[in-house]
Amino acid sequence: MKVLKKIIKWTAVFICVLLFIFIILLIIPEKETVSAIQPRENTRYWSMSEDFRIAYTYLPGTDSIKKAPVIFVHGGPGGYVHSSIINTLNHLSKSGFDIYLYDQRGSGLSDRMKKYSDVGFEKHIADLHEIITEHIQSEKAILIGQSFGANIITHYSTRFPERVEKLIMCSPGSLRPHRKIGNQYADLDSLYPAPDSLQFIEPYNFTKDVNRMAAKPKAIVSTLGALLFDKKLISDRQMDRMLNTLASRFTRGMVCDPNNVLPEEGGGGLYAFLATNNDDFPEIRKTIQNLDIPVLVLQGQCEYHPYGSAYEYVDLFPNARYVFIEAAGHEIWWEQEEKYLEELEEFLNEGR
Repeated sequence: MKVLKKIIKWTAVFICVLLFIFIILLIIPEKETVSAIQPRENTRYWSMSEDFRIAYTYLPGTDSIKKAPVIFVHGGPGGYVHSSIINTLNHLSKSGFDIYLYDQRGSGLSDRMKKYSDVGFEKHIADLHEIITEHIQSEKAILIGQSFGANIITHYSTRFPERVEKLIMCSPGSLRPHRKIGNQYADLDSLYPAPDSLQFIEPYNFTKDVNRMAAKPKAIVSTLGALLFDKKLISDRQMDRMLNTLASRFTRGMVCDPNNVLPEEGGGGLYAFLATNNDDFPEIRKTIQNLDIPVLVLQGQCEYHPYGSAYEYVDLFPNARYVFIEAAGHEIWWEQEEKYLEELEEFLNEGR
């Protein structure tokens, strides 16, 4: 009996110590390892119908011939428009295309939302539609989806195909919802094995970095508060600092050569990441197969997403093609800007 009491006593002490440590780690402010992103000289804002602002950069085309505008949809979710892609696509504007790059709600220079549920995949679709129809006021647009942005523009195209002239998927992640065969999730690597002619190189694996962030008390409490109560129990500032710190590490997995990693610019939106990833995604694969929109899929040699994730888009869209870019990682333009622009320009000018 005495032994049992001792076990109970020391177990209780151990639990109390753990709770004390957890609470201390929870209340200690998150260190700002990366300065928060600041507006640029050319940053503009759209006032959206839900009473918040979306930040964007406009690169006017230099050609007098009217062309469909190009809209760049960044990845993440919870990512933002890095200055490097603005500089890169500025070259494309010299081919006569008006280009818009915007930060999605809850991330980058766009407003953070009051409630956790104010961000979600359906919200991103609605925002893109409002941008095209109300703010740019264009009959059609050319959409570039980077990483998770490929999911946004793909789903958008199935709902508003009349608004889409062309689609470009850059380093796309798996189409959501994940494909099922029967009741089992499909193995895309088996469905679409990479050809022997494509010599992929595995980049830095940042899984451990992600897991370390997810195990932080702030991340645990904020996730529970968001999912259970639709409350932001931890401030956006604290949450975003965690994501920006993580981003400064996982960008090593976005390149072939670590020397080509560009500095993190502090635009991450962690609540936007959580809310969008936890959202429901409608099944659209049958609808995609009936779309005749021209599609270009770009993937780098050191891409961390598997070949099958990218090639599924090519397989589903009837009018799609795949381009492999050597010596490039997830952020293709960081290492192969010239080739990246070459492929974009060739595709955009086809049929003109």
